[in-house]
Amino acid sequence: MIAAFATLKARAGTRWASGNRRRQGAFTLAEVMIGMAGSVIVIGALLFGAFGLQRSLHASELYASYQANQRRILDYLSRDLRRSIGIASATSISGSGATKLVSGSIAVENQTALVLTLPGYYQGNEPGVNDYDQPLPVVAANNQVGYGTTNGLAPGVTVIFRKEYLASEGCVCYVRQEAAANLVIVRHAENINLQVTVTDGASCLVQVSFQSPYSGVAPLVTTFDNVMLRNIRTF
Repeated sequence: MIAAFATLKARAGTRWASGNRRRQGAFTLAEVMIGMAGSVIVIGALLFGAFGLQRSLHASELYASYQANQRRILDYLSRDLRRSIGIASATSISGSGATKLVSGSIAVENQTALVLTLPGYYQGNEPGVNDYDQPLPVVAANNQVGYGTTNGLAPGVTVIFRKEYLASEGCVCYVRQEAAANLVIVRHAENINLQVTVTDGASCLVQVSFQSPYSGVAPLVTTFDNVMLRNIRTF
């Protein structure tokens, strides 16, 4: 009897000690709240850093894309300027009513177009005709050497550079028009600006710039080229 009582007492003491250890090993409410607050701070810092990195990567991608678009406009325009025999500006995107640009600057936007006259080279200007891809013979006329016939130099070909909204593209684009063919040079050109400055009869400054949405009021990022004009200006 005494032995059985001692055994029950020992088991009760063991259960009490085990429960006491469990109570001592649990977290208090204050500790749980402090741990949760620390976790929120760490997770918030990680999310903030991830968003910052994503924004930085997007800005770098946007910058590279705009730089490529700037170079594309510059390449197309510089090539045509070097070949041109006439530089003019027009207050309509169709190029009508063009005025010879002797000196000064024009911004190719807001219904203002740059009109270039290139020397004739091919026998035909309309796709589909038999001689569309055949060059004219070289002739000399009016103290010039160029392409034409026995009747004289071939008439110039009009090329128009303009900035306009195209419904087919769903955005503002820079377009190069030659004869009846329109070539979209750059799409999403809302933040891109093109300025052409004629200083003398031998060179022309082309500046292509854009305003980054991440730069705020910072200066425009600009790509430029001083194009040497090869041909005599006849228009």
